[in-house]
Amino acid sequence: MAYDLTGQMVAEKFKLIGLVKSGPEGDLYRAENTLIEKPVTLLVLPADTDAKARERFRKNAKAASAAEHPNLLNVLDFGIDASGVSYAVCDAANPETLAQAIARGGKLPAENAVEIGKQIAAALETLHAAGRVHGNLTADNVLLSEVAESAAIAKVAGIGTEGPLERTGDVLEAAPSELAYLAPELCSGTDSPDALSDIYSAGVIIYEMLAGTVPFSGEKPTDVLLKHIEEPPPPLSAFRSDLPPTLEPVILKALSKSPEMRQQSGAELMGELAAAFGGAPDAAAAGEPVKKNNFWATAAMVLIGTAALGGALIYATWSKKTDPATVLQPDANGMPVQPINPATGTEEQQLAVMPAYSIDGNSNMALTAPDTLPGGDGYNPWATGVPPPGAPSYVPPGGEMYNIDPRTGSPFMPPDGGVILVPVPVNSNTQPAASPSPGRNANVNANARPAATPPANSAPSNAAPATRPTPAASPRTTPAPARTPTPARNSGTAGDQPGS
Repeated sequence: MAYDLTGQMVAEKFKLIGLVKSGPEGDLYRAENTLIEKPVTLLVLPADTDAKARERFRKNAKAASAAEHPNLLNVLDFGIDASGVSYAVCDAANPETLAQAIARGGKLPAENAVEIGKQIAAALETLHAAGRVHGNLTADNVLLSEVAESAAIAKVAGIGTEGPLERTGDVLEAAPSELAYLAPELCSGTDSPDALSDIYSAGVIIYEMLAGTVPFSGEKPTDVLLKHIEEPPPPLSAFRSDLPPTLEPVILKALSKSPEMRQQSGAELMGELAAAFGGAPDAAAAGEPVKKNNFWATAAMVLIGTAALGGALIYATWSKKTDPATVLQPDANGMPVQPINPATGTEEQQLAVMPAYSIDGNSNMALTAPDTLPGGDGYNPWATGVPPPGAPSYVPPGGEMYNIDPRTGSPFMPPDGGVILVPVPVNSNTQPAASPSPGRNANVNANARPAATPPANSAPSNAAPATRPTPAASPRTTPAPARTPTPARNSGTAGDQPGS
């Protein structure tokens, strides 16, 4: 807020000693309860604030009192004094913000930073279990309260306060330093804070304690937002070399761009921090002498382990050995191997009557008895002379057959070795006469067209004489002078000869 109320009394019993931090939703003071002379921390909202701010102050104080934990800034009392100042009494003693501690001393010792990080994670676990979300976790909202010599307890404050984008409503109006703890999914201003965005903010705080600076900064608000979304954080090894190698992966996991890749709860983050820093510390950084490995001790352990493993394998193999004479006993009720098809004895009979053969030593062919088909048991389905079932029917060839004596020559060729020219009929208007079938009577049809034209002085005949079939050619009708048709070779009735 704009007012510094240091030295004033609140509710006639709390004296404000010093301002710890100022915020848009209340100022935090170190104070003293004058009635019991005990230091307290007072969160004060001036009287001239509007009613909306006072109502939000009351709701935040009530929410903070709902979840109690040693690492949360617990609200013990709440009220409004006679002058209209709203106040909330908290349990921190002589606190300072973590941001102030880093600004004063720079990087924190690794052990202290990890311890504070575990306390922040424990506070978030309790807060999230109660169904609450911080939404504005920054180093300025973490209080360090001294309770003993060189010991500090972290107190997470500012629960439920508005973040920079919620408060301003515009990215360009927010200060770049206020955006340093914003999760990538909140940079657009459309998503609401949740438990995983609180984990990201806790990762930024732990990184800042170890490196002395936040991982992402810039001169303009948009520069910071783009780095949150696109760029990986600089490695911690660029700032210090005394960290165990298992610590940085835990912090980088909390700073993952994707919420699903981060620790899913404060308890998970706290456990990983404890496991990462609870291992063997860096001896060189701690100032302790580095122990050298004993070669002979290592060799002896390897030898003993190898011998033990070999003995175990030998024992297991020997104990499971079987004796065929005692274990593999024949089955008294067993049957010998039976063939798939019943035996016919044909194969054995063929072997008994097989004549003696002279076996050529260079021949690789198998000997088969005469008239016996190879393979199987020698069964011949054609031996009965009747086609077996499924065999095609035999169709004898048709037509006349000519037996040609190779010594006398072919009757279809001239004796002088010439070529017989067979005229091919050209008939475009009539159908050619069908050739008579061999062995049938060529009966004359009175309506059939004559195969050849008779001379002009010849008397017409009532029937057309059949032409002699010529092999390999059909008879042909020509407009040349008519010639006497050749009588058909037929044992039946012959047609009348024209011109006789």
